[in-house]
Amino acid sequence: MDWKNAKMLLVSTATIVVASQVAKKVYKYFFNSKASRTPETNSDDTCNEVLSLKNREINDVILFSDDVIRHTIRVPPNKDLTICESRELNCFKLIKYIKSARETLDVCMYLITSSEIAEQIIRLGQKHVIVRIVVDSDMAYSPPSQIKKLKEYSFIQVQTNKKSILMHHKFCIVDGPKAIRRKNILKAHAEKLNVHAQFTKTHYKPPTKNKLVRGFVMSGSLNWSTQAMVSNHESVIVTSNQNIVGKFEKEFESLWVENEPAFMTTS
Repeated sequence: MDWKNAKMLLVSTATIVVASQVAKKVYKYFFNSKASRTPETNSDDTCNEVLSLKNREINDVILFSDDVIRHTIRVPPNKDLTICESRELNCFKLIKYIKSARETLDVCMYLITSSEIAEQIIRLGQKHVIVRIVVDSDMAYSPPSQIKKLKEYSFIQVQTNKKSILMHHKFCIVDGPKAIRRKNILKAHAEKLNVHAQFTKTHYKPPTKNKLVRGFVMSGSLNWSTQAMVSNHESVIVTSNQNIVGKFEKEFESLWVENEPAFMTTS
């Protein structure tokens, strides 16, 4: 074979190798692009899913049952209704929702005896989440109620139901729009009077940017008690539907009878 033919053979071989590498990269590009555009299918093992509260679009059901069932139901329009029946995991899930409060937590509960939930409420208050709690007057201080412990903290406001009828509600509102407006008014007035200026400089760093927080409500048959979570058949619906959140906020305000400061009523 002469040099000219050998040179042509080398060039042809190199061309084939380069072309095959280019084709391979092009294939990977389009294949990966297609895969990235393909929506992921929902896992049936919903108990192992990490609660995604970033966008706070929530439609969830927590069932406390002796059976262990994991499944997700698709409801129109393209929303997931997650049902996860396992006592241990659902206790974790319930507390996860409570811990997600960023600005306010309004609780209306017949009784609170769970020490773990009480600890989470205290931690929220320490993080400058405004906490208001309404409990039934007959159950507020009956052992093992946690109300006495919660009232020891000045940043947690607790009221017993002032009405003669039984206060049997079991719901909480996380970051409700009305509650956040109330907090902002209180904060603005305090800053105006320079009441907590020194505290602000030494301890609390206000956010540089106001983030939109979508509130949600949890309601059902469950009292915040260890007995209910460990032994009873209970259900809790969690939703960020703003019409539903608004109705629960209205009900909470009808039970919260604190005399607001004058500047709150005139704003």
